[in-house]
Amino acid sequence: MSGCSGCSFKGMSTAVEDSFVGVRFGEETNLTLCRTVGEIFAKGEPVIVETEEGPAFGRVEQSPMPVFKPCQKSSAKKILRPANDDDSSAFERKRQQEMTGKLFCLQRARELKLEMKISKVDFSLYGRKATFYFTANGRIDFRQLVRDLSRRFSVRVKMVQVGARDEAALLGGIGICGRTLCCSSWLKDFRPISIQMAKRQSLSLNPSKISGQCGRLLCCLAYEDDQYKRPPKSRPAPAAKHP
Repeated sequence: MSGCSGCSFKGMSTAVEDSFVGVRFGEETNLTLCRTVGEIFAKGEPVIVETEEGPAFGRVEQSPMPVFKPCQKSSAKKILRPANDDDSSAFERKRQQEMTGKLFCLQRARELKLEMKISKVDFSLYGRKATFYFTANGRIDFRQLVRDLSRRFSVRVKMVQVGARDEAALLGGIGICGRTLCCSSWLKDFRPISIQMAKRQSLSLNPSKISGQCGRLLCCLAYEDDQYKRPPKSRPAPAAKHP
């Protein structure tokens, strides 16, 4: 969406409101926009947020957080309440379970001779559900692995196979540009990337120069590709160089 003029939220208020804050969950790179429902939260304050997967523990990193787009306001998550000591303890148990769960899953996958790489493990705050993200070259019969994990941790287990780009978005990191990976901070949709994009931009075809952490071609090759498809005479003139 290029702007709000043509979306379903046209006509709604774009005024800045002080009832939104930015919350960071765990070690995520980007902040999640949350509604305060009339309460005031200070920076650094732990909170419990309502998410699709259930209550989640986070910390306020920006308060207030200015928001203009009505579509962003409508999708903001709701802060249920300030976090208490029990919530903080539950969050620490969750982190320990995730580390233990990843090690156990790696060990059992090896014993079961499953050709898979465990990328990330996510337990719910109160340990009722656990999601295991993994990459693999083909289909994996992980039924026995799921039974072992469920028995070991007494949770409902969900296995999610992801691609190389999705794995990079999950794990995050710093790109060769020195900035946070686009896929882990703001990029939501992956466009098809081809080597022709690098050729049109006269870039080095050295794989180490045009590949991201995922091992695939850089997503940013597509950002200016439309400009290079235009006839040379209609392209913007290069900026003048100062001595």
